[in-house]
Amino acid sequence: MAKAQALIEKVQRDLESGDQQIRNQGLDPQKVRTTLQDQLTPQASAEARAAFEADMAAVDQEVGEERARASFATPARSSGGPRRPRSMI
Repeated sequence: MAKAQALIEKVQRDLESGDQQIRNQGLDPQKVRTTLQDQLTPQASAEARAAFEADMAAVDQEVGEERARASFATPARSSGGPRRPRSMI
């Protein structure tokens, strides 16, 4: 889970960095995306969508595997040590 979250945060930082570079050129990032999307052919759009879905499937699989590993991990004990034996009466 931590790896997936770190990857998501990295992608968000990269996207923001790209937007900042576009702003530094004096352009509006949203308008640039719209213009580039309009120029995309249907085949290229389908390929991009397929690549995105493959990446998301890989992330989902990795998250599932991490959850499975975490479920088999031994839980941490809340007590500070072993219990004292009770005396039998």
